[in-house]
Amino acid sequence: MTRRLVTPALGGLLLLSGCLGEPEIEERWTLLEILEASPTDLSAFSVGSASTAVTVRARITYRELLTGFVVADLRAAPILTTDDTELDRDDDPLAVARDVDLVLQSSVSVGADAVPVTGWDHLIQEIDITFDGGLLAATAADTSVASAGQGAVTATGLFLLLYFSDDVEEVELRSGEEIEVITPTLSTERDILSAGIEILSQP
Repeated sequence: MTRRLVTPALGGLLLLSGCLGEPEIEERWTLLEILEASPTDLSAFSVGSASTAVTVRARITYRELLTGFVVADLRAAPILTTDDTELDRDDDPLAVARDVDLVLQSSVSVGADAVPVTGWDHLIQEIDITFDGGLLAATAADTSVASAGQGAVTATGLFLLLYFSDDVEEVELRSGEEIEVITPTLSTERDILSAGIEILSQP
């Protein structure tokens, strides 16, 4: 079993460029979107002895020839909280992608799956992803403890992320167990807009 750790006259051209301006960033950068996800309620995650199945329906809109992996990843942050991010900003996808970068750099994965993809400019793909979300347990500080490989981490924030990777490697441990080592591609490294959801307690 494997675990987962896009000739008018000159005068007309000038007039058009002045009126239209540069296309929106989501029309120039490859765009990742979470269409549906479950669960997104913090209380739905298992406590103690059972793991949680996480499902994500994702969409990728390509703006370039791209081969790699779309990754759905449940992340537990030991210091970062859901108040530190704004992953639901529909008006600023670059800001969302930067927040995804922040979470990736400040958290550990407690469950993920990487799906191989290949696409070209203007192609749109929808992908269904399901994975084991690991174990969570409440603490006295009203945070959570998430299983992270052999150890555990105290988490102040739980996030479901969707991002791209061009580096997913299968590694065999001394025990014979195979794991996937996923290296995320940040928005500062490539023109790709990641997405995410803050996992919150629902009213």
